[in-house]
Amino acid sequence: MARRRRPPRPGALTELPPLKILSQIAALQAAYYAVAFVLLLFTALITGTRFTLDLMFGWSSVRGDTTQGWLMGFIWVLDGGLFMFVSLSLSSPLLSSYPIPLFHLSKCYSTSR
Repeated sequence: MARRRRPPRPGALTELPPLKILSQIAALQAAYYAVAFVLLLFTALITGTRFTLDLMFGWSSVRGDTTQGWLMGFIWVLDGGLFMFVSLSLSSPLLSSYPIPLFHLSKCYSTSR
């Protein structure tokens, strides 16, 4: 009589393949920097400042004593918050339904004033 195979343990490598996780991380990073590039380029063109890659990859050209520096910092925070929300809402079934009540709440608040 043949021996029965044991079922694979929960959390085995088939459930969490490392290559799939790394490819998802790389895709999120690429999308993050693509959106950051578009937002920062648009902001630099509108404000009349010179666009450099230092705006994308470093904070040394973002000044805190000017309005343009604060705007660039806000664009970074906006881009980071947007991608954090998107990545959380895609990974959790509970968080994917949050935009509808938040939109409804903001609409009710804005029309009740």
